Amino acid sequence: MHCLIIDDDPLICDLLDHFCSKIEDIANVTKTNSGFESVNLINRNFFDIVFLDYNLPDITGREILDLIPGETAVVMITSNRDFAVESYDFDKIVDYLVKPIDFPRFFRAVQQVQKYRSGAKKDVDHLFVRDGNKLIKVDLKEVLYFKAERNYMSVVLNDRKVLTLMTLKDSVKKLPDYFQRVHRSYIVNINKIDTIEVNSIKINRTEIPISHSYEKEFHKKINLLN
Repeated sequence: MHCLIIDDDPLICDLLDHFCSKIEDIANVTKTNSGFESVNLINRNFFDIVFLDYNLPDITGREILDLIPGETAVVMITSNRDFAVESYDFDKIVDYLVKPIDFPRFFRAVQQVQKYRSGAKKDVDHLFVRDGNKLIKVDLKEVLYFKAERNYMSVVLNDRKVLTLMTLKDSVKKLPDYFQRVHRSYIVNINKIDTIEVNSIKINRTEIPISHSYEKEFHKKINLLN
């Protein structure tokens, strides 16, 4: 998971960063003490989990919360125990941490995030992808495949192609089970495959390679669907 920590207290950021280093599922951590900087980070990147201080001096946690995509799980950080009840008014908030924070409580919050992401992945039927300064809604059932192209990713549909700064690595974590990575440059919609050959797939006359490192997982997925 890619994690963003937002807290104006550097000690809290460092503490949560240390806790994250103990969780195998958290691969990358970005931290900031500035609410305004966090807005730029959220606009430029996808995060699986955000630890968000509700009481920031430059911009409120509520304002930041409104900018976070629905697929991202949010754990609020607060000094106010009464916030626990209020926090559940927001779907994105899966848990809260009351200062001072200890590791056992942090670990339980991460477990809640994992449950949230597991359920969200199965239920998601669309994604919003960033194309320049706008967000484009993409119906996942209509996607043929995703392709990595240098610093961009192409979302290929029957009638169009959308370029976005998202990566395949971040995207595959959010996609339903009928998507499968078959190559370092391709994620395919299994429901859109026309033919499967020894080392390749054809979707709408486009030939997509199957690399050895993904071959076993791909065939296992095909067998599950047959």
